[in-house]
Amino acid sequence: MELTFFLRAVAFTLWATLTTNVHAYESISIPSNITAGEETEFQLNMGYDLDDEDNKDIYGYRVYLAETPPGWGTGPVCWLAYQVPLSQKTVNVSIPADVAPDKTKIRISVSPLRKGSKRGSGYSYSNRAFLYGGNGTWSQRQKDGWQMGDADEVTCEAYGCVRDCYAKYYTGNKNRIDDGSGDGKARACVKQCLLATNPKDAGSAKVLSMPSRFMTGVVFGLVLVILHIV
Repeated sequence: MELTFFLRAVAFTLWATLTTNVHAYESISIPSNITAGEETEFQLNMGYDLDDEDNKDIYGYRVYLAETPPGWGTGPVCWLAYQVPLSQKTVNVSIPADVAPDKTKIRISVSPLRKGSKRGSGYSYSNRAFLYGGNGTWSQRQKDGWQMGDADEVTCEAYGCVRDCYAKYYTGNKNRIDDGSGDGKARACVKQCLLATNPKDAGSAKVLSMPSRFMTGVVFGLVLVILHIV
């Protein structure tokens, strides 16, 4: 009983760190089954209170695909809709087949966009869904807990290509801060992926090489695991 209480306390403490300074009634609804490559409508009711001092600089939101690689927590991996107006309550997007294997469990993640920043600010998550028709393969780098680039920079159209770049130059060294995938060849490869799918933004795209275990999204995954256990 004491352990259960402790785990719940940890879970809600972690959850609080994700929702700091974003006051909203958030509802993200997606179909329980999604077919890769087919346009799908997502219902988004973010409900940000713009009269709240903490929310006055919010002007829109970004929609991401969130995955849970084997053995790791859930987190955003790429963006599906880069900038959506606050007034828009639905988005229609297509999830590429190469982002994950067939029947992978996914979520949709949404983050508010604030004036003066190109990055999302905290994440909200949808219900869980199954992605059918996927033909991607988890790379060893993903299984070892490393991030496949930056979800704010990598469009989901480029995600499979980016994953292949990092896999090609992955050293397999799990004991270093930089696993070796951030060298010039990997960066050049990733940049070409972004250029091919999003020409306007590829020139300024940031190519990161950092463990996904430090992602904010993974904290959410840990919360889910703890609450499921208890």
